[in-house]
This record gives sequence, structure tokens and C-alpha cells, in this order.
Amino acid sequence: MRQKLIEHLPVPGGDYQIARWAGTSTCLLAIHGITASHMAWPSVVDCLGGDYTILAPDLRGRGANNALPAPYGLKAHVTDLLATLDHYRIDQCIVTGHSLGAYIALELVTAAPDRINGLVLVDGGLALPLREGTTPEHVIAGVLGPALKRLDMRFADRAAYHVFWRQHPAFQDPGAWNPYVEAYVDYDLTGTPPEMVPKVNREAVRVDAYGPLDPTMVTLIDRVQKPMRLLTAPRGLLNQAQPLLPLHAIADKCARLPQLHHVEIADTNHYSIVTGSGRTEVARHLDEFVAAFG
Repeated sequence: MRQKLIEHLPVPGGDYQIARWAGTSTCLLAIHGITASHMAWPSVVDCLGGDYTILAPDLRGRGANNALPAPYGLKAHVTDLLATLDHYRIDQCIVTGHSLGAYIALELVTAAPDRINGLVLVDGGLALPLREGTTPEHVIAGVLGPALKRLDMRFADRAAYHVFWRQHPAFQDPGAWNPYVEAYVDYDLTGTPPEMVPKVNREAVRVDAYGPLDPTMVTLIDRVQKPMRLLTAPRGLLNQAQPLLPLHAIADKCARLPQLHHVEIADTNHYSIVTGSGRTEVARHLDEFVAAFG
């Protein structure tokens, strides 16, 4: 298990916390999902074969950075991430993003193409479709489900928070609940018993959730000329048979974008692709992707 360092850098509104794994080769910038934190990544980091420098921030409004003020939104995260690369004097890196992090990764490479060598998008990055008669609010509530509901809840202690998450459909598969998930859940809770709350700013989530639904997201990936690998789970956020990203949309993008390569990580859902059974395959694909750059 690699040693993780917790460090800080100044950004507008305060200090920005970064988890850093020091290495001697390529820099990987790892961006977590919409209600998560950098703790989504240790499960993958520990499976990597390369001695990479890995930077994994808590996004503005989450984790240790939950008190950082607005603006929120994908472009605001890009500003923070570029400040991170500047702080560590990283000229070029490879970016991996899970869920919302994949959409932020696309915005980042669009804003600073000379600094990003390629993208590994994990179960995100393609525009989420709006069915006729639905609103963005309906889609957000339907997609995020319990992850969004918990932001208005209070928990007596960490054990109660464990109970909440252990009942989540995504963690019912064998091995889906593991020490990485326990650490992820414990990190997510703050406050004093019996009034403990998640370290997630609800307004930040509300603003950020519109990013994948923005009409501009439909063609954003088309403008990215860098190599991209899209890793997807066959099951969704609630472990349902329908994946987050429609298969026809993936096939359409891959047919038109030679720089985009898709791989489905078998027997995973939106969570377990990084925190559970999918972590070794995600790490293997990251190793392969980095190796392609020499």
C-alpha cells in the first residue's frame, strides 16, 4: 500500500486539499465523482503497477474542501485543477475521472490541451440523455438517488452511516463492501454525534449536476483530439441492469472518434468499478494507457 500525503494549496476562497502519492514517473490527476471525495481512488492506486505521481483533490464543495465557497460548476473545478498543476509544477499529465470527474476531465483538456496527454474516463463523459417530458431535475434525482438523499440526513454516529451505505443497492454484490469502502464512508462524515452529516455541500452538487446535462456536453468529447479510453460498468448507480451511459451512445461516439476506445469492465456497477471488483481492471487499463506514452 503506497503512502498518501495530504497537502494544501491556496485557491480563491481558501485552502484546497490534495491527496498526493509521490512517484518518480508520469503524473496522474484523478478526479472523483459528484458526491464523493479523493477516497474513491486509493482502491485503484494500490493496484497500479507504475510508480506514478498521483494527485487526487477533494473537489470544491466536497470532503475537506466542502466549505470552499462558490462558484461551483465544471469550469470552476477546471480552475482549481489548473491551480493544482501549477502548484506542483506539472507541465503535462494524464487525467482520469470517475462519473462527474470524467466530464470535468473533458472540460480540463479543452481548456488546457497542451497540458493533458490523454484521458481515462471511468463511467462518465458522454452527455446524459433527457427523455421527452423530463426535466434536468427529474434526471438528477433519478440518477443520484440515495446519494443525493443522504445530504439532507443526520446520522447518530459512523456506525449509523455504515448501515445507511451497506443498504445501498450498489454494495450488495459479494466483496462490494470492503475496507476501501469503509474508509471512503468514514472520511465522508463530519460533525458531532448524534448530529453527524456528510462532507458534501448540497449547493455545489446542485450546480455541478447540470454539467453532464448541458447541451454543450453532447459534442464536447468530439472536440478532444487526445487519446481517450472509456471504461464503463454494465450496471448503474443502483446496481440496476441499465448502465449510466447508454450503449448506443457509446457505440456512436466510438464509431466517429478514432481517438476514443471503449472497454466494459465486467460484473461491475457505477461504484464497484472503482471501489470494488473493478479496481484491478481500472488500474490495469491505466497502466496500459500510461505505457503507450513511453
